Amino acid sequence: MRLIVATVRGGLDDYVNQSFGRTPTFTIVDVDENGNIVNVQVVENPGYSQPRGAGVTTAQFCIDQGADVVISGQFGPNSSGVLQAAGIRLVSAPPTMTVREAVEAYLRGELTQAIMGQGGMGRGRGRGRGRWMRGGW
Repeated sequence: MRLIVATVRGGLDDYVNQSFGRTPTFTIVDVDENGNIVNVQVVENPGYSQPRGAGVTTAQFCIDQGADVVISGQFGPNSSGVLQAAGIRLVSAPPTMTVREAVEAYLRGELTQAIMGQGGMGRGRGRGRGRWMRGGW
C-alpha cells in the first residue's frame, strides 16, 4: 500500500501539513501487507508554486505516483474530486501528528475522514471585495 502524506520538509518525523495543494513536499510511504513501513521517499510538490490550479496538479501528481491513500490536514474541492474519481482514499490528520504517527493511526483505522476546505484563488489573491474596496476607489 502506498500512502502519500502532505509535509513541509518531508520524512517520517515531519508533521502533516494542513494544506494539500500548496504543500511544499510529500512523504511517500510504502507499507507491506503486515503494516510495516518498507520504503520512504520525499518528493517536491510540482503544484506548490503554481499561480492557479495547484490542487488539480497536485492531485494528478499523487495519482501518477500510485497513491492508494493521501493524508493531509484538509483538501480543496477540486483536488478532492480528482483524487476520489481516481479511487484514492482521502483522510485528514491534525498538524500535531508526525508522518509516522499519521501512517500508524491510519493503519489502525483511527483516521477515516477527510476535511474539505473551501476552494478559492489561494494565498489571498482572490477577486473579492475585501478591505481595499470598502471605501471605494
